[in-house]
Amino acid sequence: MASDQMRRMQVAWKEAYAGPDGSNGSTRPPVEWIPPPRNTIKCNVDAAVSGNGASFGIVVRDHDGRFVAAKCGRLVGEEDPYMAEVLGAKEALAWLKMQHHSNIILESDCLNFCNAFNSCISDHSCVGLVVKQCLSIAKDIGNVSVSHVKRSANRVARELARATVSMSVSGVWTGIPPSCIASLLSQ
Repeated sequence: MASDQMRRMQVAWKEAYAGPDGSNGSTRPPVEWIPPPRNTIKCNVDAAVSGNGASFGIVVRDHDGRFVAAKCGRLVGEEDPYMAEVLGAKEALAWLKMQHHSNIILESDCLNFCNAFNSCISDHSCVGLVVKQCLSIAKDIGNVSVSHVKRSANRVARELARATVSMSVSGVWTGIPPSCIASLLSQ
């Protein structure tokens, strides 16, 4: 059973990141971030796991691509990358709900999370229960869609999550982005 799960994860990774020839796809141009439609915000979320622990990064932008807000923080005691991604998404949705946003596109480079969120199959594992919490929060918010994006389109959230792990940066920013991602927002 574990080997079947590992094989499925390998296939999912290759579909998401490998090129048609099996390479890591680095010869292809990076996928760019695309602004959401008018009256919608786009929230990019990512998690990072290292020997120092796990963290998440959340970056919200509007239909013109302007920075709206960001949040990052530690995921204490978490070592599993998939669970860290799902917990990061839960943090993002809970935060967006508190901000009273209603038209949201949440993007993640974690294909497993996106598939689990958009699936009609119930997963009763620990991760599955957190995905179920994400679904409940999204339902309370209103119009929420979850989409998978390539890492290059999720770079800002990834860098914020990584800065949180390496430098113990954490906090919330509104209107003015944290310095660790400011230059990436204009690219």
